[in-house]
Amino acid sequence: MPNDRSKHVAVVGSPSTNTELTVDLLQEATEERLVGALVAFEAVQNGYPITSVGQIVGIELRNRWHEDSVFRNLVKRTGEIPPITNRQDTRTANLVVGATFRQSTNGFEPEVLGMVPPTGTRVYRVDQQLLERLLEVYRSEIVYLGRAYANDVLYPMWFKHFGSGPGGAGEAYHLGVFGKTGSGKSGLAKMMLCAYARHPQLGILVIDPQGEFSLELSGTRVGQQGLPLDQVVRGLGRHIHVYRIEDLQLDDWETFEEMLVSLGFCEELTITHPSNAKRAAEVMRNTLERAQNQGRARFSLAQLMSRDAMRMALNAVINDQAIEYIFPSREPRLRLKNRAEDILANRMDQVFTNRWQPIAQLFAAGQNRRRLYGIVSDLMGTAGVTDPRPVVVIDLSARGNQGGFWSEELQRRILGKLLNILVAQATASLSTQQSANVLVLLDEAHRHAPSGKLEEDSEADRLRSLLRRAVRETRKYGIGWFFISQTLGGLDNEILQQLRILAFGFGLAMGTEFDRLRDFVGGDKRALELYQSFRDPQSFPRRELQEFPFMAVGPVSPLAFSGKPLFFTAFTDPAEFLQVNNLPAP
Repeated sequence: MPNDRSKHVAVVGSPSTNTELTVDLLQEATEERLVGALVAFEAVQNGYPITSVGQIVGIELRNRWHEDSVFRNLVKRTGEIPPITNRQDTRTANLVVGATFRQSTNGFEPEVLGMVPPTGTRVYRVDQQLLERLLEVYRSEIVYLGRAYANDVLYPMWFKHFGSGPGGAGEAYHLGVFGKTGSGKSGLAKMMLCAYARHPQLGILVIDPQGEFSLELSGTRVGQQGLPLDQVVRGLGRHIHVYRIEDLQLDDWETFEEMLVSLGFCEELTITHPSNAKRAAEVMRNTLERAQNQGRARFSLAQLMSRDAMRMALNAVINDQAIEYIFPSREPRLRLKNRAEDILANRMDQVFTNRWQPIAQLFAAGQNRRRLYGIVSDLMGTAGVTDPRPVVVIDLSARGNQGGFWSEELQRRILGKLLNILVAQATASLSTQQSANVLVLLDEAHRHAPSGKLEEDSEADRLRSLLRRAVRETRKYGIGWFFISQTLGGLDNEILQQLRILAFGFGLAMGTEFDRLRDFVGGDKRALELYQSFRDPQSFPRRELQEFPFMAVGPVSPLAFSGKPLFFTAFTDPAEFLQVNNLPAP
């Protein structure tokens, strides 16, 4: 118990349980900001001294005289009743127990609170020295992303890799950061990425549909946070590889066939219906794949960027047998034949440049171009090799691919292929009895796995199904997923149910967002009320006054053993984040 009595803020009251205590505030603490405060109490359990730490999630004032109708009438006339008003006020608070520690000869060890301390037990504010003493055994694993809500105390968290050994969780887990634009979710996610980058045995893959992480890890600052993400990651001994679409080499005929449909080449030939387009793409793919020249394959996938290849594909679809396979009726067959012959005779260069070449480029070999299989293999590492694994960014954004060919369909296709390879390689890793130990971060997750109904068998529907499968199956192989999204209600529910660690920033307190939030905190009314009290970070008059509050659930902190929500305020100064975590600074 602290010697400084000014730290005492309350005593245990009634009714109380072993997970949530009613505490009566002391008179000297009634004017302090206590909602969200980290507090502790001491007791004896099974003959051992214990210390329990928790957060105050709500305060209620009662004055039974003011609740009497007679006295209310008096107050209505006079505004107060001197012997009763204020002096007879009682303030009770709800204290949610987060973690309990048992004192032993080896220091403090985790314990489960299986009793209720007696009324009158002193409750006091937690200070940094107490936390460091309680968590001494975890010192090397602790990361600080901010301070406890309404406190100056640094809130301890941990982000473990998915393998065994020091700093490892022994299994993969999935996590998510949610909040409206301006809630600080991107800044929090970048700090979490730095925390994971401390583990050299953990491969990190960032799938970046917006281009923000690509810019940050290439040295360009995005937003106002100013965290030098690339310098921190490199300072931890990690290599950073940023791949844009033009840096990737796709490598299978099935994908080529799909691209002919999704990237508009079949549409150029007046083949607009999906089933007809698939048949036409199948004809062109089979013709090119089976073409022979002196007993050898005439075209490899890497050699399709030629007019000869396009000419052969066009002639294939207007072959009498093929065109009947593509279109059963005469009129569309005639339309296709006329369009193909017009291209062959008059518009070869135009269609080659605008339609064929961008598709063929995806499969062409070139300096520094990588196949997705090779990139994923780099992430998973080689058994017995202890070199730090890379941080890989796949930039699928329109901004990052302005010089090349980009479309929503292409973005989905590449992401889908990447997911298939991840699942396949993770499954294969079982044969070596080696955990994949890879973290996959997906920004703007709600765009690729939306809730609600999608057109059956559409590209978006297939991608969502792939994401569901990847999240469901890869965890047991050592792949953890990290989703960043502006919305809870807009993200697929099946994926949400797989997440173990979640952080919620400002802006999810209405409609379906709040309904989802309620589910994740188990309907905890007090926690929801505290979340609803979060102030909009954009409402502060000056940037230096800004706060970015978050509510988190899951095993994200050594103070969260009970599974109850915890509340913290994220750092706004990157220099402070780097300093308190001993991370390399520029």
